[in-house]
Amino acid sequence: MSDTRACPGADNVKIPELELVECPKCGGEVEFFTREKKSTCTECGEVVFKEAQPSCVDWCPMADKCFPELAAKKAAGGEG
Repeated sequence: MSDTRACPGADNVKIPELELVECPKCGGEVEFFTREKKSTCTECGEVVFKEAQPSCVDWCPMADKCFPELAAKKAAGGEG
């Protein structure tokens, strides 16, 4: 078994964070833990998907320098 104590990225796996999201169907609270993408509302049974968080590609003005294929796609008229 490997020891993950030294890995700073392992903290959210060892100690997951809880995020509460409002169910779009009934308004109840839906619990999401760190790495979950979907969860089920305990009030109405609706499957709820966590909203995607923007990445650096979405907000960084230098993203085309790190990802030149994005600049080429934008130049060709496609979305980023």
